[in-house]
Amino acid sequence: MTPTENRDSPSSRGIDRLLKRLGESLSDDASRRKLKQGISRWVRRGIGVSVFGYAVVLLLLIVSFRWIGEKNLTLAFLLYFPRTAFLIPSALLFLPALLWHRRSAPALVIASVFYLFLGLDFRASGTPLPSPSAPGKSLTVLTYNRGEHMNQSLQPFKEHTKPDLILLQEAGGRAAGYLKAEGYEEFPHAVDCAEFTLLSRYPILGAEPVLLRPGEASPPIAARFTIAFEDTEVAVYSVHTVSPRDTLKYYRRGAFLYGIIGVPGTPFAQKRRANQAYWDARIEEARLLRDSVGADPLPVIIAGDFNAPAGGYIHQLFRSRFHDAHSAAGHGFGNTFPGTTRNPLSRGGPWMRIDYLFCNDAWEPVWCITEPDRPSQHRAVAAQFVIK
Repeated sequence: MTPTENRDSPSSRGIDRLLKRLGESLSDDASRRKLKQGISRWVRRGIGVSVFGYAVVLLLLIVSFRWIGEKNLTLAFLLYFPRTAFLIPSALLFLPALLWHRRSAPALVIASVFYLFLGLDFRASGTPLPSPSAPGKSLTVLTYNRGEHMNQSLQPFKEHTKPDLILLQEAGGRAAGYLKAEGYEEFPHAVDCAEFTLLSRYPILGAEPVLLRPGEASPPIAARFTIAFEDTEVAVYSVHTVSPRDTLKYYRRGAFLYGIIGVPGTPFAQKRRANQAYWDARIEEARLLRDSVGADPLPVIIAGDFNAPAGGYIHQLFRSRFHDAHSAAGHGFGNTFPGTTRNPLSRGGPWMRIDYLFCNDAWEPVWCITEPDRPSQHRAVAAQFVIK
């Protein structure tokens, strides 16, 4: 192609026209002022559209996580993601909105606050101060999954919260050892049931595995303990559902996207159904456990490692029937997993809450505290419940 042909090409002529118009727009003060106003108007519009679009996305995430959550494998994967990352655009957009589109700044703030409180279950109240249990009126319960505890002692948090009951997961066969252990003398009663151990200041009346299906052969995901709480029998459930860790590792290679692209009629539909079956089974298991515990006639406290992040569909299943102690009387995010991390968004600590304390209507949570700092895989949680 010759230089002459290149200059006469349509793209070249288009560039020439653009440069000519730009030159005309800069030729005098009025033209320059008009160009400046036009650019400013488009910048403001761009910021406004970005802010309102982002605010809508945040609100959709809250609804999607809570009411769909694990029912869609893409959302299930994102539930285990450090979800505070979705607030990064809020920090980036706030100053431009304040400078060039002030009307959108309140929408940005409101959507971010809604996401914090409803999406991440953040609580802005001050740090609760634990108080001793009143005999016959209140019960303090501590739950802890001691698997991969990194040889870190639970004693400091136990001494701080002074629990009446300690529910341990991944601790099968350790009851006798705890009865003889130094530092646990305040617990005269202890019992094992499958992988679950209960230490109690009150007499333990019974312990049995929770079998959700007749003839179930797999290890139970919960145990039911009954204690003599003064003149009242109380049912305490210790829970540990199977970790989805291996499934989530597989999803990191891109399989989580089948929840979006696996629409009916596409080649990915079968892969979406195959991957979704795992989460459907978890949801059904959670529903069976919730209904089984909900049918218990006694005052009920449920505690343990549910392996289901706060703000998701499985968490909502239990909140629809029971009171979440952190939501009612906790502080901050209450995150319990995964221990010490390199995540700057969680300041090197855990970024999700999967260890819970629930109660039925027979109780009212007074305070709930998550262990502040310990390099074990899980953080312990303690709460006090007053019987109504």
